[in-house]
Amino acid sequence: MLPRAAAASAGPGRRPPPPAGIEEEESPPGRAMASGAAESVPPRAEAAGPQAEAAEEPEGGSRRWGAQHAGARELAELYSPGKRLQEWISVILCFSLICFNFYNLLFYLRLEHTPSVIVGIFAGVVTADFLSGLFHWGADTWGSVELPIVGKAFIRPFREHHIDPTAITRHDFIETNGDNCFMTLVPLANMAYKFISFSPEALCESCPWECYVFALIIFITMTNQIHKWSHTYFGLPRWVVFLQDWHVILPRKHHRIHHVSPHETYFCITTGWLNYPLEKIRFWRCLENIIQGVTGEKPRADDMKWAQKVK
Repeated sequence: MLPRAAAASAGPGRRPPPPAGIEEEESPPGRAMASGAAESVPPRAEAAGPQAEAAEEPEGGSRRWGAQHAGARELAELYSPGKRLQEWISVILCFSLICFNFYNLLFYLRLEHTPSVIVGIFAGVVTADFLSGLFHWGADTWGSVELPIVGKAFIRPFREHHIDPTAITRHDFIETNGDNCFMTLVPLANMAYKFISFSPEALCESCPWECYVFALIIFITMTNQIHKWSHTYFGLPRWVVFLQDWHVILPRKHHRIHHVSPHETYFCITTGWLNYPLEKIRFWRCLENIIQGVTGEKPRADDMKWAQKVK
């Protein structure tokens, strides 16, 4: 029998969280905690972690992370039937357009396109990784759940994820991928329009570019699924584990670096290829300093507010 608050937080399409008093394990025994030897935590995250966690400790009691955290329960309850409907529509439209565009791309591909298509696909994957980091950084660092329209729809899942990282593993396919599918609808529709209205000669000539755009769309669409896999330590298909182990997609122990409080580094979550170079040039910190200097807003203030909730 689940406690009432925990049962309510399950929401449509979710598996219920574990009962109170049972902690969720995110790491496999004897494997995940050894990640420090394989992946070095950036100095900024390593140094900030203990102090930041101490600062988040509520007075009069110890913090409780996971599904039983007060902030996590409140955020989970904001997942509405209207949001669920938007996700269903987005997923259906997205994958219908993907199938249509993929069929047409294959029709117009030529052997002489091979070198440029390979380069285009690689560039599409790298671009998707950067855009995943940019969006992730923006949603983690700025804004609040109270913002009209985008707050509950798009920022809420990021706040929930930091205080209940394994909540994503309880989300079904629709909740996991609905928002990413929504974001790719316009470029997918634009590509479909070209296939319908452009001449065969023009389409054949632009095919390498369209392959770049299509690869970018596919990896953006799958980013949150890849992210979910990076938090799933049991029951993953072998081919997913193989891709993670060879760093074709975001590895599990690589993503753990981002979850060192206060969550200020390693934002790219498609492949994670760009995380190290962007950290070395202090890309995110420079952007934060510029925005804070112009607006006076403090980075991750709303994220910290939800982390400190105790009731």
